[in-house]
Amino acid sequence: MDGDHMKFDPIDDRYIYDVVSKNIKYFRLHNNSKYSSYGRMTQEQLAERCDLSHSLISNIESTKVQQSFSLAVLYRIAKVLEVDIKEFFVERNF
Repeated sequence: MDGDHMKFDPIDDRYIYDVVSKNIKYFRLHNNSKYSSYGRMTQEQLAERCDLSHSLISNIESTKVQQSFSLAVLYRIAKVLEVDIKEFFVERNF
């Protein structure tokens, strides 16, 4: 860190996408929203409820694909999963 500013490089950018991606998958699979059944939601169900493509959800959750996405997409996912959007940015040990 340089003062109060972080220096980003491609590794840092990928890091935050990895954290968010893992959290989306976690909350999709351990979901207590009114849209889920038995605490789980498939990628297809999440995509449909968010009005997004299944391939986008699949790519977001994949560790092999570097998929970028907008805050609007993240907001839609958080709303459907009934999770505060800030929870997607918390690093967890899975």
